[in-house]
Amino acid sequence: MNIKNYTIDLDCEIRWMKKISLEIQAACGVKTGIGWYIYNLVKNLKESNHNEYTGEIFNFMSRKDLEDFSKINLNIKQNKIIPYSIYDKIKRKLPIKYNRLIGTKSDIYHFFNFTIPKNIDGKVILTIYDTVFITAKDTIDFKRPIEDYISSAKQADRIITVSESAKRDIVRNLEVEASKIDVIYPGIDLEVYNKIYNEDEKKRIKKKYSLPENYLLYLGTIEPRKNLVNVLKAFAKFKEKDKKMKLVLSGKLGWKSENIPELIESLGIKDDIIFTGYVDENDKVLIYKLAQIFLFPSIYEGFGMPILEAMAAGIPVITSNYSSMPEVVGEAGILINPNSYDEISNAIENIINEDDKSLQKRITLGIERSKNFTWEKSSKQLEKIYNSI
Repeated sequence: MNIKNYTIDLDCEIRWMKKISLEIQAACGVKTGIGWYIYNLVKNLKESNHNEYTGEIFNFMSRKDLEDFSKINLNIKQNKIIPYSIYDKIKRKLPIKYNRLIGTKSDIYHFFNFTIPKNIDGKVILTIYDTVFITAKDTIDFKRPIEDYISSAKQADRIITVSESAKRDIVRNLEVEASKIDVIYPGIDLEVYNKIYNEDEKKRIKKKYSLPENYLLYLGTIEPRKNLVNVLKAFAKFKEKDKKMKLVLSGKLGWKSENIPELIESLGIKDDIIFTGYVDENDKVLIYKLAQIFLFPSIYEGFGMPILEAMAAGIPVITSNYSSMPEVVGEAGILINPNSYDEISNAIENIINEDDKSLQKRITLGIERSKNFTWEKSSKQLEKIYNSI
């Protein structure tokens, strides 16, 4: 008997290891929210060593950076012939089986990016983070046919999503039964957010990103769904009462971001806005910690990872009162109507004017709330699903 093919659990039960293929396409190279979600889950799955995991990617001419996955010793299978941009457009029509294209024969194939190939042998799990392409389609650059999402959701044996709010949206918009969907929240590395930084480290980050002494922070892609228009209007109103405060906008420029500089100019706050651009993952925690308030009045989110990060970093959070955001922040943040910049501005003023005791209570609530979300817990939930199908 090959010992590599089974594990012995803590309850002394022998369980055969499954071969599980993980689509890591969105987690290679520079990562955004989905990329980090995939990477951290895969890292924790690999550390558990309860199954045989293989990362899979279309890596035309070896252009993708796989260094992060090499560090965790993940076995990787690559198709270096077909560019992913082409494959992604035709995978719902392609007659050739995915197994043949990627060269694996696994028990389970887990796809992490909304859709799956039409032809595939093996059980299929699909992660769908939200239904923004239906729920808030006017706020994104949407090109894929909605039928691709619906048919993928129906074909999958199980669906993973990241909040109860997103689960309700998937049931309503993609025509699948709730019993087919499991919610696995993202996690956070609490050790990273608990780190104490010295003054030299703070000075380095302030210099690198031109951070002012006092600032409000938005962190995320700069696009319509994130509601930057009302963030800027709320800040402009607040500036009438606090001339020293600045607003830091961190994140890459996304779809329809070109109107933001014009709005800043018209509001007369050009000298009070700092654009940092994309923030290095190693610098992000301190950028949160140095801020007075985190603003995240998004129009729609499947989860809202920056909310969790801000709470773990120990800064007050102002976020939207619908979609998934109340589910993430709980009682730890201020919930506002994202369509009202007056509410956002008033919430900023309320936090700035809080006494030290009330402010510390708010920060403590956020830190305690963030402790409910760990990658270890998330990966264990996922393993249970793998073992159940």
